[in-house]
Amino acid sequence: MIPKTSVWRRAQTIQLSVANEIEPRFNIGFDRKIPEATKYELLTFVEWVERNYRIPITFWVDFDYKHYLIRSDGKRVGYLFYWSDFDSYPVFDNPADIPELRLAVRQEHWTIEEILTSFIEAIMCYYAWICNEIDDSYEPNEAEVEEILQEYLHSRKPMD
Repeated sequence: MIPKTSVWRRAQTIQLSVANEIEPRFNIGFDRKIPEATKYELLTFVEWVERNYRIPITFWVDFDYKHYLIRSDGKRVGYLFYWSDFDSYPVFDNPADIPELRLAVRQEHWTIEEILTSFIEAIMCYYAWICNEIDDSYEPNEAEVEEILQEYLHSRKPMD
């Protein structure tokens, strides 16, 4: 069970004023080199998140067929999260401010669980942004990341 203090839980209760043209969902793009089986796993996870959690503002996600991405400081990372600050929190009316995510997806070196862990961390960044709690030093809570991953994996197991 995800703690009530989790950014995932807090973001579910945030009331934002969102322009009608900004849809409450993920907007996904895949590099064409990504295998169909990997796309399926990622889309299954996206559907699970959208069924179980609120996505109040479009979240652009591009899955890149790469081993890693490189931050501006040269560090190799599994994802890059880009966001803009709200002009007037909690009013969200500028589509140019929609957050974006680039996620490295290469299963030759990473398991699907490791890729999902990076994706969950990035979604935590998105929710911290929704809660107006993000800055350049934000780090997702590893225990909460693992709880979300286990909740998802448990939901995929067939019932006895």
